[in-house]
Amino acid sequence: METTQGGRDVVLDVRGEACPIPEMRAAKELQKMGYGRLVVLTDHEPAIDVTLPSLCKSLGLKYEVQRETDYVKFIIFKETPSVKIEETEGVSETESITIRATGILKEKLSDPTILMSFVPQVKAVDRIAPNNYVLHMKWFINWETPLVISSNILPRGEIVYYTAYQKLPMFRIRFGWRFVMNKRGEEINIDITEWYNGPFKGTALKAIKKHLQKAKEVLPKILL
Repeated sequence: METTQGGRDVVLDVRGEACPIPEMRAAKELQKMGYGRLVVLTDHEPAIDVTLPSLCKSLGLKYEVQRETDYVKFIIFKETPSVKIEETEGVSETESITIRATGILKEKLSDPTILMSFVPQVKAVDRIAPNNYVLHMKWFINWETPLVISSNILPRGEIVYYTAYQKLPMFRIRFGWRFVMNKRGEEINIDITEWYNGPFKGTALKAIKKHLQKAKEVLPKILL
């Protein structure tokens, strides 16, 4: 990641970084800078389509998207230095499972209903467009949040990203999951990461640990 500053423009290069890094870094840069343009260079579609626009909307900032050959310039206009931006440190945990390789593993991990098997706060999932869903959640209150799913190819496997962002009446939250698949002979190792950014981080971290323990128990059976 690289940040350069010249005049009233700040360039934040987060190419190769997955959510929540782009929006977390962007929020921190917006907090530090006075006013001008923050030019975020990113190639991560959930950041482009969901989390960065949601960040701008929650802060009342205008933005513009300029698509280059293999990345995007996401330009955020900060017209006043008085915009208040909350701290964006989050929490996350990772667990691993190993299963026998199957040809439909990515398809199963890209189906968000799989979340309901280990995240009890997810009550239902609605598909609204390719790779775009709505999660029906219950965590302190009932609410709905957009969810975007994307994937990338790795040298020995693939990675599937789940990214959600929601502004509630009293606060905003960002959260998601990441499934990293690495093939090892006849088996595939899957690193499962759940991350959360918002209020009640201590409570969220306890819930994340429970989710991942449940995932270790149920996913090997579901993914066979």
